[in-house]
Amino acid sequence: MKIGKYLLLAVLISALLGCVSSTEIKRSAADPQEAFSRHIKLAMQYIGSRNRDLARVHLQKAAKFESRDRRAQLHNGYGLLYQMEQETALAEKHFRKALASDKTDSSARYNFAAFLYNQRRFKEARQQMKLVSADLGYERRPQALYILGLAQRQTGQQAEALRSFEKATQLLPAFALPYIEAAEIYFAQQQLPVAKRALQQYSLLAQPTAKSLWLAVRIEDSFGNRDAAASQGLKLKNLFPYSSENLEYQKWLKQ
Repeated sequence: MKIGKYLLLAVLISALLGCVSSTEIKRSAADPQEAFSRHIKLAMQYIGSRNRDLARVHLQKAAKFESRDRRAQLHNGYGLLYQMEQETALAEKHFRKALASDKTDSSARYNFAAFLYNQRRFKEARQQMKLVSADLGYERRPQALYILGLAQRQTGQQAEALRSFEKATQLLPAFALPYIEAAEIYFAQQQLPVAKRALQQYSLLAQPTAKSLWLAVRIEDSFGNRDAAASQGLKLKNLFPYSSENLEYQKWLKQ
């Protein structure tokens, strides 16, 4: 399972950082720290909008103002850029350089952990994201807990994964994704009422997916609600006819 198309970047980078203009960069050129920060922000915005060329331009400009205390941000930016370009060896090299420069940079570690997860290096991703999730001041801690939970599921740590998903929803109740992951674990544990509540909460926050509809079919069937199960199955068939979940559903119907 990939996280988004590439990763939960430090999700929606451009929205988090706000806009920075070239004029503002020129005004701040006399202040190396300010110039570096603005070029980095622009580079991250362009990475968020998948404009590789302009992202590279501003990373190169930021490099002119590099100092020891700024190195982690620069290498983190290059790590994201090379990941977007599918230059995985270079991406990993720069993420590791970022963390070597500043072991406390949770943003760089988050991006590195997401990179490792997308490379299916689940154990390493789990180790890195566990460190991120321990940073109580990190603004994306709920997302870090979510990815930690995904990595824990992939490495067979179901109980730990459930705790991570539950913690993520406690910290950010409007974050939809952990609810469906928790619902699947509850269902596997035959905690049907809790599974249904978690899935209902997900449905209040997000549009249906093949995954959520297939889980809804099985939960309703377990409760003996055949009409409700059939209704969810019809939605699955109509909305996601070519999904693996619909194929599973069709096989399930023939049992």
